Amino acid sequence: MPIGPGRYFLGGVKGFFGKVLEGWQIGGVARIQSGTSLLLTSGRATLNSQDSGVVLHNITRRQLQKLIQIRKAPNGLVYWLPQNLIDNSLAAFEVGGKTLADLKPNEPYIGPPTTPGQFGQRVFLQGPWQQKIDLNVLKRTRVTERVNVEFRAQFLNAFNIANFFIGGLGDVSTSGIGAQFGQTRVAYRDITVSGTNDPGGRLIEFQFRINF
Repeated sequence: MPIGPGRYFLGGVKGFFGKVLEGWQIGGVARIQSGTSLLLTSGRATLNSQDSGVVLHNITRRQLQKLIQIRKAPNGLVYWLPQNLIDNSLAAFEVGGKTLADLKPNEPYIGPPTTPGQFGQRVFLQGPWQQKIDLNVLKRTRVTERVNVEFRAQFLNAFNIANFFIGGLGDVSTSGIGAQFGQTRVAYRDITVSGTNDPGGRLIEFQFRINF
C-alpha cells in the first residue's frame, strides 16, 4: 500500500509511527467458474445393458436447466430443483413414497422410457456457478537493513459462500431418479490449500515470520 516511509503518502514519517505505517500489503485471489456437469439416468439398463436415458415431459432441457437453483428447505435439506418437479418425477418413477396415482401428467416431470423400442434422452445439466474469494493482509516491519518481521492474516473464502454441487465431485457426475432426487449433499472443499484441510467455509489463517 502506498503509505509510510518511502511511499507516496506520509512518506516522510519516521520513528515509531513510521514503523506502524510501513510495509502494509493486501491481496487476494478470486475464482469464478461454471458448475460441474450432471448426466440424468433412469436406471433402466435396456440399451445393450446400458442406461437408456430419461424422457422429459412438458419441459425442454433448456427450460430444465433454467430451473436449477440452490434452495434450503426448513428441514435443513438442500435442493437444486423446484419441489413440484421433484415430486412429479418421483411419482413417474414410483419411488420416494410416490406412485403413478400421484403423477400430474399435464405438469413438467422427468420420467423413464416406458414405450417398447423407445430410447430416452441423454440429458446433461450444468450446476450453478461457483465462486471463491480469498483475501490476505500482510504487515512487514524492518528491524535492521537485512532483517524484518512479517505478520500475515489469510481469509480463505472470505465471504463464506457455500458452493453446492448438483452431483458428485467428478468432472461429470450421474444422478438416477431415486428417493433423494433433486437433493444435494455435496459442496466445495479443498484439502490442498496451504496444506490445510479447507472444509469449504470461511477459514482464517495467521502467520508470523522472521526474514533475514
